[in-house]
Amino acid sequence: MDIKLNNCLSRRSLLKGAAAALPSWALLAGKRERLACNSWPFRGYFDTPQMHEYRDKQYPLITQADFPEFLADHFGIHNVEFLPQHFLDTEPATIDKVKAGLKNANSRCCNLMGLEIPGGVFAPGSDRKAVVKEADRWTGVAVALGSPSITVALTGEGAADAKTAAYNLTPFVDIAHKRGVKVLFHNDSLQTESAEILTAVIGQLGRERCGTCPDFGNFATRSASFALAQLRMLAPFASTLCHAKDGIADNGKFYADDFAASMKVMRDSGFKGLYSLEFEGLGKPIEGVGALLNLTVKNLD
Repeated sequence: MDIKLNNCLSRRSLLKGAAAALPSWALLAGKRERLACNSWPFRGYFDTPQMHEYRDKQYPLITQADFPEFLADHFGIHNVEFLPQHFLDTEPATIDKVKAGLKNANSRCCNLMGLEIPGGVFAPGSDRKAVVKEADRWTGVAVALGSPSITVALTGEGAADAKTAAYNLTPFVDIAHKRGVKVLFHNDSLQTESAEILTAVIGQLGRERCGTCPDFGNFATRSASFALAQLRMLAPFASTLCHAKDGIADNGKFYADDFAASMKVMRDSGFKGLYSLEFEGLGKPIEGVGALLNLTVKNLD
């Protein structure tokens, strides 16, 4: 079933309208409940200090507090994945507004995605006090928003050594675990976040405290078969979330993922979590996420 984006009813209209008038995604029930979306595809809609370079004035300006209702109205999605970089700040008043936005949209926060630790995680002399500070800050946001997880990016200077990264991340994971927040890692960089590195880090930090948020097709720039092989390694460590995408654009060229095969890998691994739509193709995000939603639903059990 395809979404008819040009006839999309608002969330408020859906609640009032008769079932026969509902667009197709509103009839998907259980399938729709397994969909999420993150704010990265809509980076042109935001204007925050860390992401100002991505602001595109052809799109309306929204904030994290607006984003849950934006997703609900356009796609019927009520699982929201926030980028930390899209928060103006983490002051209590700001977080309260985001909480209110979630409540107004009848939505929930399912993950904070792509947190970068200042200085990175690969330097042997990492500032562990800074790691603790970031852990306190962002696990506090996660708890306030009801997020079950935070995805931490493995970045920084130095060799991409899993043992060093695990050592530097231990204080973060300790704090997160005490607060009931799972730390996830995703395959965003081939140099520092390959499946081999991620699984080695998780092995040292503990699967009960850490896991993966696998990204379909992030490594399709090398080849679709390579991306799929990496996904097979990551899927067994995924329990709550993965990023569904049909490929990735790089320098104006689109590298396609074998999407149906990626979905099968997740099914075969026993994954029962959310598929977060992360459109990274060519074209406008509303249409791109809509097409990705249809594709994901088509391949869901």
